[in-house]
Amino acid sequence: MLQIDHVYEFLSSTLFKDLSVFSLPRGVVPEKPPADLNKSDLHIFNFLPDTKKIFFYDQEPIIEKFITPLLDMCIFYPYHQINILVSSEYSPHIDDVCKSYSLLRLYYFFHGFAALDWYRGHYALNYNKSIIKQYKHDFISFNRIITNDRSYRIYFVSLLKEQGLLDHGKVSFNVTDNLFDDWRDETADLDSKLSDKARLHAEQYLIDIDKLVIDQPELPGSASADIPRGNDTFWHIVTETVFYYDKLHLTEKIFKPIVSKQPFMLLSAPGNLAYLKSYGFKTFDSVIDESYDTIQDNDLRTEAVVRQLHWYCNLTPDEKTGIIRQLEPIINYNFHHFYGEFKHIITRELLDNTKALFQSIGYDDSHINYDNIYHVLTH
Repeated sequence: MLQIDHVYEFLSSTLFKDLSVFSLPRGVVPEKPPADLNKSDLHIFNFLPDTKKIFFYDQEPIIEKFITPLLDMCIFYPYHQINILVSSEYSPHIDDVCKSYSLLRLYYFFHGFAALDWYRGHYALNYNKSIIKQYKHDFISFNRIITNDRSYRIYFVSLLKEQGLLDHGKVSFNVTDNLFDDWRDETADLDSKLSDKARLHAEQYLIDIDKLVIDQPELPGSASADIPRGNDTFWHIVTETVFYYDKLHLTEKIFKPIVSKQPFMLLSAPGNLAYLKSYGFKTFDSVIDESYDTIQDNDLRTEAVVRQLHWYCNLTPDEKTGIIRQLEPIINYNFHHFYGEFKHIITRELLDNTKALFQSIGYDDSHINYDNIYHVLTH
């Protein structure tokens, strides 16, 4: 099985050993202004001057303010000229980027492989976990960062406060080791992605809230890969990285409830619930209205999820037990699918997409042992 920290080293020495392979250090955009990016911000695994060059930008969604200077920089240094862009999203934006820079494209589900690595131990921890029980809390939701592209979480928590749902769940809010300003600075920022309605709502209902803490008041970025133990909660409200953009892109966050044997509601960009289902997972439209996944308006999509949560939280204990029993088979299916067929699906997808890429560039891949790579990635 692949250790995700070695993903670029592994791929550059197997599938792409005859190509020059570039990535961002540690796979993420450096914490500096886009204008300050330079060639030292690219990591080179193979450098073969007369070959095709492949750039892995697969851990984060493709955002114009970062991808444009990076690709421009590659063009400025001819020996860095990129021919192939690897990403973990589907979007009109990446199609436009590839067209503008004459790039070929390779997609694979990076965060699926990352989650399989990070959460491999939770199979043993949760294999025999009992689902049918009375829960201390109806739901849990992690909202560590609440600025910029994640500012929608401010409106989400404000709605929870308005409807009296915070007492029903465990909610983190603005819990980070980074020195971000608080939510009031986000609502005051004229460039914020929050709507005027969302700003006013937060200013009315979050007036006495600065932070909400689940386990500890300061959490590092690496907390994204952690799943706190001992949280006696049923639903998991997943607040994803991508919300405001027209992208199909999911991270390890969506897999936290699956490996914890929890049902989930998803706050993300439209279509991402269907995107998850395309990988064989089941969702919960037998008991909740999941049409929220089709709502384009950001505020209305958030409100639709909160309505479903409000409905559940206000059921009687017996009614909740009935819902829990109804959802148990789906929860168990998703758990076993993640640790079973899912890794085969995303591995076949990676290898099939790579074969199609090689065919499009006329590359002879007869020397690549695809069966061996498949075995390594799925065992």
